[in-house]
Amino acid sequence: MDWKDAVSEIITQPGSRIRFREPLAKHTHFGIGGEATAYIEISTVSELAALARFHKQWDVPVAIIGRGSNLLVSDTGFKGISIRLVGALAKLEVDGKVVSVGAGLSLPKLSKTMSRGGLSGVEFAFGIPGSVGGALIMNAGAWGSNFGDVVRNVTVMNDTGELITLTHDEARFEYRHSGLDAYFCVTGATLELEPGDADAITAQMQAFYKQKVETQPFAEENAGCMFKNPPGDSAGRLIDISGLKGYRIGGAEVSTVHGNFILNIDNATAEDVLKLVAYIQAQVREKTGVSLQTEVKRLGFDAKGE
Repeated sequence: MDWKDAVSEIITQPGSRIRFREPLAKHTHFGIGGEATAYIEISTVSELAALARFHKQWDVPVAIIGRGSNLLVSDTGFKGISIRLVGALAKLEVDGKVVSVGAGLSLPKLSKTMSRGGLSGVEFAFGIPGSVGGALIMNAGAWGSNFGDVVRNVTVMNDTGELITLTHDEARFEYRHSGLDAYFCVTGATLELEPGDADAITAQMQAFYKQKVETQPFAEENAGCMFKNPPGDSAGRLIDISGLKGYRIGGAEVSTVHGNFILNIDNATAEDVLKLVAYIQAQVREKTGVSLQTEVKRLGFDAKGE
């Protein structure tokens, strides 16, 4: 039996679905990328566990792509299974100031729901278009706050389908990094937020969002900040003083609004983006002495990113 026939027998629950030869450009904010051999939306823990075991048994590459907000997919696509968590894996339950949240939930929905309920701690996340799972793995942040700051524990799944609960310390949160990508999948987390005035919390959330819209590109396709901020500095500032705003290769262009964003303005390819990334790194290194490291994840490339 071909693995594509075998995997179809796993995805059977209402709310889950599978498609083959699915263009991943449709599922990323960059709007770039070739086809995945299979694209699966999984709505139950049992199906996810079965897929974890399938992945190990058949040795088929698997990538959890979430909402595709921080992802660059190769022009040749991904020879494997791409997964988005939905349904029961995108749940949200509140008990006082303790919040249980599924990895598939969007950050804007989490932030908005918490502000309405008078819980503070994730206001910064309203303007981040990714999922909770991605925010956990990357310790996403903005405006001086990081997602890991509000995490009590994280639930992950290993490649035998077993669920494991990790403490905050065991998750090993660092700047734009954690130890969670060592597991097959992050399935959710327990957050501890601070009670407060719903109107004040909502006002702060909206102020952050307004500042984001005014200082970062909003309408064009992009994958968020392309580079990590070096210690004590800003990647956007370094790119700006290197004279790179508006620089373009193919259909990819450095934003004129914020230098740490690369925009897909004219059917850019992944190759266009990588050439532009390399050019920015070389110019910034030459003019400032700083080596910028990318923050955006890559899928479907070889070890050299090609």
